[in-house]
Amino acid sequence: MPIYEYECRCGQKIEVFHKPNRIPKRQRCKCGMTAKRVLSANGAVHTDGDIKWMGSAKQNLPNSAKHIETRGEWKRYLKQQHLTCVG
Repeated sequence: MPIYEYECRCGQKIEVFHKPNRIPKRQRCKCGMTAKRVLSANGAVHTDGDIKWMGSAKQNLPNSAKHIETRGEWKRYLKQQHLTCVG
């Protein structure tokens, strides 16, 4: 099962195992607030799996790659950078 990272407004980071078909966008933090899922940069790029995939995927791209606008360009970029799309 993949590990997903969440970051709370209190500053804590949480790592949680989830089945790939059940990935919540929010997770309860120890402080009681809701932590939001963040993209991790551990050799993979996490996407939403819905129409907003490009916006969330581009959040962690370097400025030199902000020109990517289509799935084809996205796949070519990942292949060139030896990355894998997860999610």
